[in-house]
Amino acid sequence: IVSNCQSGYIPAFLSSMNMKEYFCDFEEWGNTGKPKGDNIRLVMERNGVSPDEAVYVGDTSGDMAAAGAAGIPFIHASYGFGKVPEDTKRIESFPELLKLNLR
Repeated sequence: IVSNCQSGYIPAFLSSMNMKEYFCDFEEWGNTGKPKGDNIRLVMERNGVSPDEAVYVGDTSGDMAAAGAAGIPFIHASYGFGKVPEDTKRIESFPELLKLNLR
């Protein structure tokens, strides 16, 4: 998970939703002060993930731009809040992610 939130938000969210076991790493703007694209790359580097192995799922055009800045593909979570170009790869629900051909 990479977010532009304050430090401590992601761990609090994951704990409150009983989801900590499903995520191995995260980064928040509040921890680094860096743009989201830099934080995406930071998480990838920490976990030994190359751009060929990664995608970023988000719901805003800012998320799409951050994925581009990180050099990885973007998938629009269309059930979220933002709008992106119509030809963007998208999912309508999280389980659909498992069905996509990501490359």
